Amino acid sequence: MKVCVFGGTNPATNPKYYDVACEIGKLLVEAGVEKVWGGNAHGVLAQIHRHFVENKAPNTLVLPSAYEDDLKTMNTDKVVKTGTIAERTRGLVAPADIILVMPGGIGTIYEFWAAVEYRRAEEFDYEIILFNYDNFFQHQLKHFDFINENGFTKIGKGGAPYKIDPRDLFKVVNTAQEVIAEITKCKNKV
Repeated sequence: MKVCVFGGTNPATNPKYYDVACEIGKLLVEAGVEKVWGGNAHGVLAQIHRHFVENKAPNTLVLPSAYEDDLKTMNTDKVVKTGTIAERTRGLVAPADIILVMPGGIGTIYEFWAAVEYRRAEEFDYEIILFNYDNFFQHQLKHFDFINENGFTKIGKGGAPYKIDPRDLFKVVNTAQEVIAEITKCKNKV
């Protein structure tokens, strides 16, 4: 089973996010999944990746040409190079059975909403887990409620209105144990 992990790559990340990322990394390795990611040697994603390297667990790094210098400090099984960020995002989600969204910045938010839109448009069929650790994504979720209340996500047939409530396209979890429970459920389906 392949789990695509989105998350922060900023070296200035609050340490509490590092701690939970280490826990997630350990649990993902124990779950025996393959990780697909687009990170570097810093931030939340690096903390998760450390466990994959230490345990020789399978992982694939998908990297746009703009970030090619990051390879100088990376230890990864396989590298897939893309030309652009948009190509990288598609390259990350295409092989995935599950998308795990960890706390992160602009890139993470972009990747999360791109994954939701791909799934809504039925381009890909994967589970999306939004790890709302310490209410990190509360503003994203409130904004989603706001656009829904204002009629921009009404449910109906065809492309617009939506065929499905977009909130049903992802699962919000709050603990590392809930993340792994969702991954285990998905793994048992495959």
